[in-house]
Amino acid sequence: MGQRRFPRRAAAIAVALAAMAAACTGPPLRVNSTPPSSIALSRDVTATTLLPSQASSERPTAVLVTAPADGGAATPDGAATATTAPLRLGGAAVPRPEGVVLAGDGLGLVPFGTSAQAAVEVLTVALGQPVADSGWIDTFSIYGNCPGSRLRAVEWPGVLALFGDAQDGNQHRDAADEHFMTWRLGSFGPDPYMLRTAEGIGVGATRAEVAETYPAATFHPATAGEPASVVLTTSGGELVGIFDEAGAIGSLEAGTRCPMG
Repeated sequence: MGQRRFPRRAAAIAVALAAMAAACTGPPLRVNSTPPSSIALSRDVTATTLLPSQASSERPTAVLVTAPADGGAATPDGAATATTAPLRLGGAAVPRPEGVVLAGDGLGLVPFGTSAQAAVEVLTVALGQPVADSGWIDTFSIYGNCPGSRLRAVEWPGVLALFGDAQDGNQHRDAADEHFMTWRLGSFGPDPYMLRTAEGIGVGATRAEVAETYPAATFHPATAGEPASVVLTTSGGELVGIFDEAGAIGSLEAGTRCPMG
């Protein structure tokens, strides 16, 4: 009887082994992938406060003025593009523009006291589009501590014109009292226009050239806190020149003083 059961058990075991072998050699097991979650990360950018970037230039952030495509004068009605950005030099300058003369009472064709807007328009015709315009700002700024209640700084390559409402000798007596009061040459970069006084002195002139051209010039030696300078007295007023380390004039200015520091 035992002998009869053994073959049956053996057969059952053989069938089980065959089934197991078939399972091992069958098609590979496939796992259905779980679809990714449809919930994505998001950021509400409207709730993010962006801090204003610091301009790398020493000058404050200002409005760059770009001429329209037809080359006409920039206007605030959209013909020109105005955008906030650090000041930058730009544009090619025409050497010795006609009528722009360094003088103690202005820039030749634009005397001190000319209304601000009229002065900017005339200088734009002579020098090309300004590369920066600060708009009306506080009188205490990177340009110095100017008199009056407001200040506007307009810049061309190497040329800076300051406008204000100061009660000074250059006052323009109009309703707004905003007038051309100061020019600076070479303070914020080289002078590609090569502007000169009526006697031919400009940035780059040596001490000897200045002394020969202006015998009555007053020279001031350098001190611990101030570079060497010279005061040129002309019929229209005084010009102040600052000498660089090489002994040549590095910058010139005239008009209402805005002491630095």
